[in-house]
Amino acid sequence: MAEYRSFFARNYNWWVLACTCLGSMAFGLPFFSYGALLPYLSSLFYHTSGKVTSQALMALQPVILLMGITLTGSLSGLLEYYMSVRLLNFLLSASFILVVGCSYFITSYPVLTVAAVIIGTLGGQINVCNVARLSEWNPRKSGAANGIMGFFMGMSGLVGSVMCSAVINPFNREPELVNTTSGEAMLFMDDYVIEHTKDIWVAWAGVIAIMFLPGIFILRPPTPEEVCTQDDILGGGDSFESVELLPRAAGPDYGIKDLFRTPKFYILYLIILILSLTLLTSTELYKFIGIEAINDDKFLNLVGALGAVSNSFGRVTWGLILDRFGTRATYTVAFFIQGPLTIALHYSKWNKWGYLANICIVCFCTGIFTCIAPACQELFGSRDISLKYAITLSAESFGCILFFVLQLGQEYLYGEAAFLTMMG
Repeated sequence: MAEYRSFFARNYNWWVLACTCLGSMAFGLPFFSYGALLPYLSSLFYHTSGKVTSQALMALQPVILLMGITLTGSLSGLLEYYMSVRLLNFLLSASFILVVGCSYFITSYPVLTVAAVIIGTLGGQINVCNVARLSEWNPRKSGAANGIMGFFMGMSGLVGSVMCSAVINPFNREPELVNTTSGEAMLFMDDYVIEHTKDIWVAWAGVIAIMFLPGIFILRPPTPEEVCTQDDILGGGDSFESVELLPRAAGPDYGIKDLFRTPKFYILYLIILILSLTLLTSTELYKFIGIEAINDDKFLNLVGALGAVSNSFGRVTWGLILDRFGTRATYTVAFFIQGPLTIALHYSKWNKWGYLANICIVCFCTGIFTCIAPACQELFGSRDISLKYAITLSAESFGCILFFVLQLGQEYLYGEAAFLTMMG
């Protein structure tokens, strides 16, 4: 028994990696699957209220989810000063599961929007806790470790899309063009689809609970001695002592005040803001965009599922690239690939296979978001990394606001083109 515990303790960073991967998949499930759920929710709200909720308003809910994730994540770092990590992890996980499950009883747009605020707030704190634990236990391979965790976060979109098809629309009922008081809209009118739309929240809550359970018992900060004795993620062979003599990224270790005095912080902040437009377009609007030309619900769910798989592999790939080539080259390549392809989404939808390929490539590039924490560590140092990560991640919140404003005028893609030109 003692030998088993010794093996468990010696490889504790691997157990932390496994738990953070499951936790990231769990908290990402509502956000990365919301694009598949939006048309069903729109049809449900029409059935209960008799009014069509506009595309811009429907897109507001995933925007709020992402804003909650990015704006409130730093709260968990503050709460860790007042309670143990395990207790905080339990409270956040239990609250997250409860709110997702209770969304089953919600049939109105305003109330579900409030639930989205709460889910996003809790999800942001869980995300920062996961990233902090992973960085603490794997200081040498933060890009690779965060890439692996990001892979599973992206896979949550695959799980959620498959669950939407299985629970809500297993018979592939097609949406219908409905004449409403506010114009024509593509809506699901089948009784089975309407009745089972709410069931997805209970299904998601059950899966999320299973994924969160191991982390409640395992995740905690390491002691310095524990970090020194861990086997390196993805190998490497060097002792931890050599890492202290040869740090991963040479340069100053900025404090929080110094962070705001360096120009590269604002450059990274602006790039993340702009890239968030692509993230929201590819993950939340792919179905609304595609449904105008592709009248096949299962195929559109397949688009979301394969896009999630591409995003997952992108998160691992970009993490490895960042470890090898650094932040500047990594973000530059991703930025100039995904920008033009995002602009082309509205044109590629008329060929469903071209649309699928477009979404997959764009989603692969949006995997660059997993590099935010390693980029902060490389550019600004490891001191107060949780707070630096949360501050930098807040750029996505301003991207969310811009995305919603552009949605009101239906010009979100051309708006990104303008920002790409500005960055160039």
